[in-house]
Amino acid sequence: MQMPRFRLAVTLAACCLCGAMAGAEDYAPQKKAAPTKNALAGAGLREPLAVALSADDQKLYVITRRSGELYVIDLPATNEASVATLALGGMLSDVVRLDAHRLAVVDQAAHQLILIATDGQPKVLQRLRVSSHPVSVVASKQGDRCFVSSLWSHRVSQIDTPPGAPAHVARVIDLPFAPRTLLLAKNDSRLIAAAAFAGQLAVIDAQRGKLLGVRRFPSHNIRGLAVGGGGKMLLVSHQMLNELAHTVRNDVHWGLLMSNDLRWLPLKGVLEGTEDLYAGAHMHPLGDAGHAAGDPAGVAIANDRLVVVALAGVGEIAFGREDDFSLARMRVGEHPVDVAITADSRRAYVANQFSDSISVVDLEQGRVKREISLGPMRPLTQLERGERLFYNARLSHDAWMSCHSCHPDGHANGLRNDNFTDASFGAPKQVLSLLGVSKTAPYAWNASSPSLEGQVAKSVQSTMQGDELPPEQIADLAAYLRSLRPPPSLLHARGQRADVENENAAIARGRDVFSKQDCMRCHQPPLYTTPKTYDVGLQDKEGNHEFNPPSLRGVSQRGPYFHDGSAESLEDVLHEFGHQLENPLSEQQSADLLTFLRSL
Repeated sequence: MQMPRFRLAVTLAACCLCGAMAGAEDYAPQKKAAPTKNALAGAGLREPLAVALSADDQKLYVITRRSGELYVIDLPATNEASVATLALGGMLSDVVRLDAHRLAVVDQAAHQLILIATDGQPKVLQRLRVSSHPVSVVASKQGDRCFVSSLWSHRVSQIDTPPGAPAHVARVIDLPFAPRTLLLAKNDSRLIAAAAFAGQLAVIDAQRGKLLGVRRFPSHNIRGLAVGGGGKMLLVSHQMLNELAHTVRNDVHWGLLMSNDLRWLPLKGVLEGTEDLYAGAHMHPLGDAGHAAGDPAGVAIANDRLVVVALAGVGEIAFGREDDFSLARMRVGEHPVDVAITADSRRAYVANQFSDSISVVDLEQGRVKREISLGPMRPLTQLERGERLFYNARLSHDAWMSCHSCHPDGHANGLRNDNFTDASFGAPKQVLSLLGVSKTAPYAWNASSPSLEGQVAKSVQSTMQGDELPPEQIADLAAYLRSLRPPPSLLHARGQRADVENENAAIARGRDVFSKQDCMRCHQPPLYTTPKTYDVGLQDKEGNHEFNPPSLRGVSQRGPYFHDGSAESLEDVLHEFGHQLENPLSEQQSADLLTFLRSL
């Protein structure tokens, strides 16, 4: 079944269809949500996702996804009494230091960027509405602007953040994919935005807000970006799924099916669009046969070129230098997702999402010096146990992959996998999204699994080559999957626009085309799928020609399309393949039908 720091997508069960942008709220310190000293008494779940160091490396700022808090840790102190919290609410997903006096925090649930003053007791300065579903933020060196990536609205927002004045949205840049990880390069003149799911990097002129191009290379799950090699190399932590390999023990064991990598790409080639991105590139393989490193996450690099990578799926970090043959590894907490390194390169701080802790790593001695607990944890619910299993690479043979590896945060990586679900090898199929999967039985392209529990067991044993799961763990995983809602359509995620009346009319006309073309035969509302298999004029390499239609809910957030990924876009589905159209469409009918599909 799966950033400079890792910005793990928050659980998509909380997705909602909210508007895209609004103006700034009151620019004034808010007296509520005052910080509390040593607020660690009550048991709960916090889930730290991102960390940032103060300008003098004396404080560590930690944001938590589940409890919606900012933790301020006094690093010279030796006990947990030095921890203060600021309750922010919502579902926090990232934090960055703007300057010596301010932080910027992303709240995905409220679709906001929160500015926080850090002098003395931290306090909220401003809450600013940004494009819907923001997940990541990066700041300029001067702190006078930052950029926010918004997942489901496929946008990057530039926020001007002048000291002593209200922040405001300066511009919004539309992208051809759902972005997550961001990095500013070339003296902050270029912004690199990595796709959240597939292997794409958007290069943006950060001064003019213009998309310069999209670079592609074999990868998915890009979760870490950093600049190293004396400013000449782009570090990318990612995974690679090989569609030519099979889901058999040998191919999994040797890392042929799924590899986990720290790629070093020439920064100039990425920024300028050099055709061969691998010219002058090299790679640190993360893990090897018998000791893999599923789901690499956040990356940080020190001034002396010491790099640290969080290995989220196995609860470890990897560290070393660019010219090392391989990277050393050490155990930290459960599901490490983000890393920050002090200016003197002596210490690293690792956010462990599922153990509610921060690991303090002595990089000179190569050991974990101590672990800072964010508080006692309550017992997990069944859904929470299932979520932890979903992100656990140790479920697979040698820990090469987790469920999240092929289904990033429950979605799809846009690639094909050759597994045995259709009782044959040699015909790789597109990885299907699991968002909204609870009501779309049966499962697999050939509808071979009538129950979600059966598909979970088959995926772990046959695809991941893991051990047989006990029934209670299968039930936990299935419970988590049933909690995942479909993503919002691109149209809704971007919110209302000036032509909303015409747009609604186009949706209505498109729905009429959908009905008259008998698309409902296979894609019946409200789920826009059916439990049967159909011969729709497509055939895989093994001669199979009957397929179960995927749901069209959230279809604008997927792609490529068909079992073999042969249709790059929805336009290709209609225009190049004329997919199951009983009669040719006029230009207006085609435009209306596409608008309708993008509204689902």
